[in-house]
Amino acid sequence: MRHLPGQQINKSTNQQIACLILFLPLLAFGCATFRSLPDDFISPWPPVDTGPRPVVELVVTGDATANGWPRDIGPILDLWGAATERAYRESALFSAVSVNDHRGDIRVEVALHANTRQNEFFTALSYLTLLIIPNMTTTDIAMVTRVTTGNDQPLGTIEVQGRSRTWYQILLFPIAPVYEPQAVTPEIVYDMSRETITALHARGIF
Repeated sequence: MRHLPGQQINKSTNQQIACLILFLPLLAFGCATFRSLPDDFISPWPPVDTGPRPVVELVVTGDATANGWPRDIGPILDLWGAATERAYRESALFSAVSVNDHRGDIRVEVALHANTRQNEFFTALSYLTLLIIPNMTTTDIAMVTRVTTGNDQPLGTIEVQGRSRTWYQILLFPIAPVYEPQAVTPEIVYDMSRETITALHARGIF
């Protein structure tokens, strides 16, 4: 049977789609995230409690940009919020930590901003080669913490920085489940929170 040119093109396209579907599981697992900032937390933890233990109201918000353009931060904010809350609870500096319920002697507002940077040309090239050519995405995380009294009198503000780098390469799929962004970046935020709490405690705010 003679195949028409259009049929041959469709057959070739279908073969390409089938190959892409075959490699999709590898593409999904061919990435690994590694910590860059901050350094591993080495200060004493929990801090030495030298005063009253107030009830703190914790409010965590977040936003994200990609190469400077706004984008949805997605469900990672819930993981980052949980990591922040865990640090405040484990600090032992507070009699209770309430989350978004307007009950506390002091109010801690934590704003997280994530900016993802990547080279679009190398990203496209990497995916065109099914991740044979590696590609890297850098995520900068800024944590701005503002502390106020229950009647909104300012007590202090501090900003700390975090960073992760995610590599996409087909040979990384064996270790990818251990180094997923959902596993690595919350620990970065956790240490950023501990760094913030320790610095504010040293100032006498907590």
